[in-house]
Amino acid sequence: MDFHILLVPFEQKHILRNLLEIYLHDMSEFDDEKDPLELNDAGLYGYGYLDYYWNEKGRYPYLLTADGKPAGLSFIRTIKTNPLTFEVAEFFVVRKYRKTGAGTVLISKMFEWHKGEWVINTPIKNTIAQHFWRKAVKDAAAGEYKEYPTEDGRRLEWAFSNG
Repeated sequence: MDFHILLVPFEQKHILRNLLEIYLHDMSEFDDEKDPLELNDAGLYGYGYLDYYWNEKGRYPYLLTADGKPAGLSFIRTIKTNPLTFEVAEFFVVRKYRKTGAGTVLISKMFEWHKGEWVINTPIKNTIAQHFWRKAVKDAAAGEYKEYPTEDGRRLEWAFSNG
């Protein structure tokens, strides 16, 4: 499979909006009562932060394609900590492309293109994602990272540096 990663221009934002609906549907499986994902009256989840990726500095919307077709996305943002830290805000691979190496290709490029401090988290209920992130973080951080539950116990988080 031929994978490519593109920093998405504003004119192609609609592709990410469409992929986000699939992603949010998948993530609804890991809902909890404190932060449920709900469909709106139009039958969509919506993603309230999408426009920020073109309007705010320190946000990077990436599209993954497989053989020219949309296959996933990665939203990277910086968070104002000292030092400045990169965060994987959203990360998604379409089911058809899972277990093909697509996710590894995507996150490897994110780590290559954004060097520094990182934080990544996933719902505590999402054990499949935890397995993926442990391997990705271990590889990117040369084995030196911290893994811990967030204070509210709802997410598992990794912190590390990749350069």
